[in-house]
Amino acid sequence: MTSSSILLGTSAAVGILVSSLYYLSEKKKKKKCHPTKCQHCKNINVDDPLRSAKIQRARLPSVIVLVRHGESECNADHTLWRTKPDNLVCLTPEGYEQAYEAGKRIESILSEFDNVATKCELCGGNNSDPTPNEIRRIHLVVSPFERTLQTAMAIRKSLEHLVVRSDVEPRIREQEFGNLQGDEFKAFREEQKFIGRFWYRFPTGESGADVYDRVKSWWHENILQVNQRVGYDPVQAMVVVTHGLTMRFVMMQLFNWSPTTFHSVWNADNCHIYVLRKDLSKPGVSPYIVDDRKGDTPKSSIGILVVLRSGEEKMFTLQDYLSIPPPRTSRHDLIKKRLALQYDELEEEDIVDVHIGDGTHKILTGTGAACGNCSETVPPNFDTIEKPCAPKEMSCRFPNFAWPEEHLIP
Repeated sequence: MTSSSILLGTSAAVGILVSSLYYLSEKKKKKKCHPTKCQHCKNINVDDPLRSAKIQRARLPSVIVLVRHGESECNADHTLWRTKPDNLVCLTPEGYEQAYEAGKRIESILSEFDNVATKCELCGGNNSDPTPNEIRRIHLVVSPFERTLQTAMAIRKSLEHLVVRSDVEPRIREQEFGNLQGDEFKAFREEQKFIGRFWYRFPTGESGADVYDRVKSWWHENILQVNQRVGYDPVQAMVVVTHGLTMRFVMMQLFNWSPTTFHSVWNADNCHIYVLRKDLSKPGVSPYIVDDRKGDTPKSSIGILVVLRSGEEKMFTLQDYLSIPPPRTSRHDLIKKRLALQYDELEEEDIVDVHIGDGTHKILTGTGAACGNCSETVPPNFDTIEKPCAPKEMSCRFPNFAWPEEHLIP
C-alpha cells in the first residue's frame, strides 16, 4: 500500500469522525429547551410532529368572553322591526345601563385570572416564568350592528386600560332575516317553527346553518390565529360583543353540538356573559371550557316522550339538557334518572323507554295553565283554547325560545 493511499484513507476516516461529531452536536442542540418555554420544559424533541400545534395551542388567549348586546329598541317595541332596518336598531336607556354593568362585571371577571399558574403545553409542568399570567392585553371584537357597537362602547369604559386592539367583524352579526317588513314575516316564522331554526332559510335571508358556517370560519381564522400574527403582541383575553343566536353558534361549533342539542339551548338574556376558559388538558385545536363560576350558564331544555310501564305515553320537559354528557341521545338511563328527580309523579322503574324530541302537545286554557302533555306553563298573555302547540318555540320538541312569540324578534 502506498503512502498516498494511507493518507487518503486517513483523511476519509477523519472526515467521517468530524461529520459524526457535528451530527451529535447538532442533535444535542435540538434537544435543548426552547428559551420561551418554562423552566420545567427540558429535553424537548423539536422533531415532534405535533410540536408546532402544541405551541400554537399554548399561545391561545387564556379566556374568551362572549357578551350579548343590551336591551334594544326591538326588544322593547316588538313592532319596530317593520319600519327600522335591523342593523340600525339601537339600545334603549335600559340597554345602556345593562352594558355599563356588563363592562364592570367583565373587568372583575378578568381580574380574577391574574397570577393563575398555567400548565406548560410541551412538558406538563407549571409555568415558573417570572412574568405572571395577568390579563393585561385584550382584543375587543364586535358585530357591526348599531346595538352591538353601542354595547361595546359602554363596556369599553371599564376596559379601556386593557384594550390594545378592537375589530368590527361582520361574520358575527345577527342572522339575516331577509327584506321582510310586512305580515309575510309572521308566515315565514311559522314555517321556521315547523322546520327548525337551524335548518330554515328565510327568503332573501339566511338559515341558522348559514350563520353557523360564517361563525365557525371566524373562530378558526380569528380566535385561533390571533396570537400567531407577525408584528402584533399576543393578547391574554378576547371580549366578543355579539348576538344571542351567534353566541349559541360559537358554542355549537366549539363543543360539537348536534342540531338537536342546539335547538335545546335557550337564547342568552341581554348582556349575559359566557366565559370560555382555556384548559390545555382538553384535546383538539380549541381547548376551551365554559366557566360558569365566573360567567352565566347556558340554559337548555328538551321535550322527552316517556313510555310508561302502564302503556301510557306522555311528554315531559327535561331541564338542563346540556348537563347530559354526549352522546346525549343515547343516555337513556341517565335521562330516566333526571326525569324522575325533576317530576314527583315519575318513578324511574316505571319508565320503560324515552324518546328525545318527539311529538307536539296541547296547551290548556287559562292563565298559568299547564300543557297536558309536558307540564309547560302557558304565559299569562297567551290566549288559546286547546290549541296545538307549534312544533318549535311552543313545543317540547324545540323549546329553545322564550315565551311569548314577540321575544323571538331580534
